Amino acid sequence: MTTLMNRQNMQGLSILTWLVVLAIGGLLLLATIRLVPVYLEYSSVRTVINNVISDSNTTMLSEHQIRDTIAKRFQVNRVENLTASDLDIKKDGVRLSIKVDYEVREPLVANVGLVVTFKRDFEKSLRQ
Repeated sequence: MTTLMNRQNMQGLSILTWLVVLAIGGLLLLATIRLVPVYLEYSSVRTVINNVISDSNTTMLSEHQIRDTIAKRFQVNRVENLTASDLDIKKDGVRLSIKVDYEVREPLVANVGLVVTFKRDFEKSLRQ
């Protein structure tokens, strides 16, 4: 005579439970597929801005020239969700500051989407 506990262990998951598990797993996989390119693009944005800030010629460039340099590098790196005109670039005699603040909306399923917000400040002291 098998007990109730042994009978439940032998049966395993029902088909309905498997479908729910697979649906949740599929939704997570789809979200991952949609978000990986967004985060790779943000990585390119960070790399471009860090390279521009660390460049020794940046201290001699105006805000407009810095924006143009970033725009060219964004184009080379295929950054599509952010333009150089969206950046807040401030340069006074002592410090260079570049602020990134943008969000990306990716559709997921039907009218459900994902929103990712990126916000970061890059600074460099211009004193030598």
